[in-house]
Amino acid sequence: MAQAILTERKGPFAFITLNRPRRGNVITHAMMQQLAAHVDDLAADPKLRAVVVRGNGKDFCHGRDPKGPGGKPPGSAFELRERVFSKILGVYKAFRECPAPIVSAVQGKALGFGCALVGGSDIAIAADSARFALPEMAHGTAPTLAMSALAKVNPKALTNMVLSMEEIDALTALAVGLVSKVVPADGLDEALDTFLEKMAGYDVAAIQTIKRFAATGLTLDPNTMSDLAGYTLATVNTRPK
Repeated sequence: MAQAILTERKGPFAFITLNRPRRGNVITHAMMQQLAAHVDDLAADPKLRAVVVRGNGKDFCHGRDPKGPGGKPPGSAFELRERVFSKILGVYKAFRECPAPIVSAVQGKALGFGCALVGGSDIAIAADSARFALPEMAHGTAPTLAMSALAKVNPKALTNMVLSMEEIDALTALAVGLVSKVVPADGLDEALDTFLEKMAGYDVAAIQTIKRFAATGLTLDPNTMSDLAGYTLATVNTRPK
């Protein structure tokens, strides 16, 4: 049986591929735990410059498997959070806490949890044929977990995605801040390679600093942000090499 998640290391870059193409790379409960564990393990490598997340086949990811972890239904809100929701949130946490940027390369559909993976990435390069949607309301679920990973998407656009459940195209995703760049579908691999070639020449500490500052510094008031920017750059530039 083929592995549901493939991992590969190429120099300073790690590649994680969702490998259930016949199911649209739907992610099971076990795969969520594996995905978070893979990213956590990679985070310990001081030479890592980026983690690339992809989906095998025509689509990036159709979301999570609705079957959940199996077994007896949770008997309380606490048990539901611990058994199910904590595993979803654990993936988002692993993406946030990995010192190296998470780079998603997106083709086809990115739905539900798949859309949240894109939103939780630091960089997302999308094929112009990519489509994004949050269809959870059709199943009676308010997708607050996915929304937490999509916090940097325009709030009105995000609310519309949730309540309308309509798919948005790649250019709309770019306009609302869900993806970083849109390229022709047949140029996705080339665009990713070009980006990684640039990353290979950067100082690892500078890459990690950019990720941290983008995640936290840009949310501060202007004066605090300026102070943090100055002290951060001074620290990075005067560190022992």
